[in-house]
Amino acid sequence: QSSGLGSLALRCCSRPPLVLVMGIKRKSSFSHGIEVAQGRTKKGGVRTVAKEKKAAAAKRVKRGAALALAGQSSTRGTADQTTGSPFAGFARPTPMDVVALHRALARMFGERRPTSGRGRRDILDTVVGTILSQNTTNTNSHAAFSKLKQRFKTWDAVRTAKASAVEAEIRCGGLAPKKTKWIQHICRTLHKERGTTSLEYLRKESKESVHAQLERFTGVGKKTVAIINLFDVGHPDMAVDTHVFRYAEQLGWVPSAAEREAHNKRAETSKDR
Repeated sequence: QSSGLGSLALRCCSRPPLVLVMGIKRKSSFSHGIEVAQGRTKKGGVRTVAKEKKAAAAKRVKRGAALALAGQSSTRGTADQTTGSPFAGFARPTPMDVVALHRALARMFGERRPTSGRGRRDILDTVVGTILSQNTTNTNSHAAFSKLKQRFKTWDAVRTAKASAVEAEIRCGGLAPKKTKWIQHICRTLHKERGTTSLEYLRKESKESVHAQLERFTGVGKKTVAIINLFDVGHPDMAVDTHVFRYAEQLGWVPSAAEREAHNKRAETSKDR
């Protein structure tokens, strides 16, 4: 299984990935630039991940800058697909990259499709569940959510409850006072503005409106809203957490810090002209 994904990763990337959770086995985990023993070293030595990453990024910056000036794409053998992208000359990922990775993951883990006939989940359930999942384990957050729903049958009951009563039910998830404040603020704001403690009205809103309506609340970030857009409202969106972002970097789908810096310098130069 590992060799199959490793081959895919090497085909998809324009450069050999430093660390791929899917496909390349290591004797130690990724360490953000700290020198670590690796599975494939010369004479049992160690290599510095940060140095290799910096060198690879510098090569891509130099190549990308030259191609951008020539009005070409920085991706070999691929048509320029950077239309609408903020990074000139950075064409990753291409549609083919995404399809190839999806197929490999589907072969390994099975393709996930919506269950037919499944009832809609309450949007406010998703929001509160996500808040409870912060800074704790899945087991603890699920327990906190279950206890909260068992004690309070409606979100309106949570809205009118004493903070201490809500805290008591979600304490097992950690940060109970802070999370209680966030949850009750959302419930009270919704009731004040719309006369009901519900977020179901978002099903008729645009993707941008869903982001604007939810991101104003403390404890609700872009990832949470993207999840709601995707799985509850039905808008195309992309939920990127720290793990997804790390994989995207390893696959070469995200401009490196050096590439972003180079791009910004070019952009500033263009403004001054």
